[in-house]
Amino acid sequence: MSKRPNVLLIMTDQQRADSLGCLGNALASTPKIDGLAKRSAVFRNHHTPHQICAPSRSTLFSGHYARHHGLTRNGVALPEGTRLITHDLKSQGYKTHGVGKFHFQPILAGKEHAMPDSNAFWALPEANGWRGPFFGFETVDILIGEAVSATEGGHYAEWLGRVAPDAADLYLPENALEKPPEDLEEAWKSAIPCELHYNSWITDRACDFLREHDGADPFFLLTSFPDPHHPFAPPAPWCYMHDPLDMPMPNAKQDELDAMPSYIAETDSEEAQGSYVEFLRNPGPPREQGFLQTTKRISDASLRLAVAHTYGMVSMIDDCVGRILTELHRQGFADDTLIIFTSDHGELLGDHGLIRKGPSPYRALLNVPMLMAGPGVSPGERSGITSHLDLRSTLQDYLDLPATPTDGVSFADMLADPVASARDTLFAEYHPRTRLETYNQTILTPEWRFTYYPKRSDWGEMFHLTSDLGEHKNLYFEPEFETLRDDFISQLKTDFPPAPDAGGVSIATY
Repeated sequence: MSKRPNVLLIMTDQQRADSLGCLGNALASTPKIDGLAKRSAVFRNHHTPHQICAPSRSTLFSGHYARHHGLTRNGVALPEGTRLITHDLKSQGYKTHGVGKFHFQPILAGKEHAMPDSNAFWALPEANGWRGPFFGFETVDILIGEAVSATEGGHYAEWLGRVAPDAADLYLPENALEKPPEDLEEAWKSAIPCELHYNSWITDRACDFLREHDGADPFFLLTSFPDPHHPFAPPAPWCYMHDPLDMPMPNAKQDELDAMPSYIAETDSEEAQGSYVEFLRNPGPPREQGFLQTTKRISDASLRLAVAHTYGMVSMIDDCVGRILTELHRQGFADDTLIIFTSDHGELLGDHGLIRKGPSPYRALLNVPMLMAGPGVSPGERSGITSHLDLRSTLQDYLDLPATPTDGVSFADMLADPVASARDTLFAEYHPRTRLETYNQTILTPEWRFTYYPKRSDWGEMFHLTSDLGEHKNLYFEPEFETLRDDFISQLKTDFPPAPDAGGVSIATY
């Protein structure tokens, strides 16, 4: 192509694939994203191979499994020399800019590391006026964390401190518009005004970039929202948009966890060490990633409130996406831009009697939205398996960039051809932070999700997705599936050998 298209990558945090109207959710209010989907390739079976924030994000940008790029768990930093899609684009004349959440470095990394993705960096002299470069981005507007932790460092925290010095406290649950429920204190109605909220700030900065871009060179713009990640705390009017009484109860079957690895139910004992909000305010000893918890001690009313607030956060993001797409059109870039909408991973949100995320790679965590619209893209659904692992190779093909070896496979052919072939197998992997025996590996096929725990022969997960898409009946120890189970284990040992010790050194709690 004579002039390469621009690329607008819109990314959310912890958003399930089934949270959008265009992907079948009748209760979701996402008209702007649904409108984008009508002119998009809609990938229904798009997955991340890592259900934790930082590893997944680094995989999307690098095209490598976490075991190869090194950021295997939150608290580890992506090595400075890691080459990402941003480097590919910058080398070919793209203006690269990122707004919002990156999470390539630990939020709590000490000041001696001088990492811009950490809060400590912003108290250093070198933070004054700093806007990049950062991992292939020429310039950035950084937000760090989410909810109560988003006001401690980064460009957003600096901006909020200038324009509304006392507003940071409005994010706190004790200042909520209504008192949070006692059995789920992280579901509250945030008192921060919508115009001061980080989602609005991210949208404003993205629109500023589009207005200021001269169009001489193509651009790559990352717009990365930290929601709908828990806490479940949207501001008004979004916190009132969905009535909890209208929310369905999560999809859970009685006693289904009895056949699952025992650590899942045991996570409640760790939860007794303190709530997630308390951990954000005053992190103590490291805890396992994801803050997995059963819903045994959470009332139906509180669960419905969390679901309603999640839909509210998604609706707020939808409104922000609408503003960005309007600005893209206003500046004359709409016809020459590849627009991508996705998320780093999903959220259990009560399914299986669990909330948040954790070591077990349920599809609610691995399956994320992926919409792609732009020049040469044929609208319609794609049913084949695709992955964050594949995006860098896909963009290299689509944009005619020099090819770089990755762990992924390009699905660029699927953009123009809805029936083009896709991958038939995807590996996934979880590297734990504290409970090392929960290290696991997964094989995902159109028919099966198989998960193996190399350190625990008494744990395993095996779901027949054709008959049990919701993953409620674990077949791992059923005698009739013993041969297939052994075949999957053999495949992992041959094609994706266990690597529990892979990755860099943890330099912070998260």
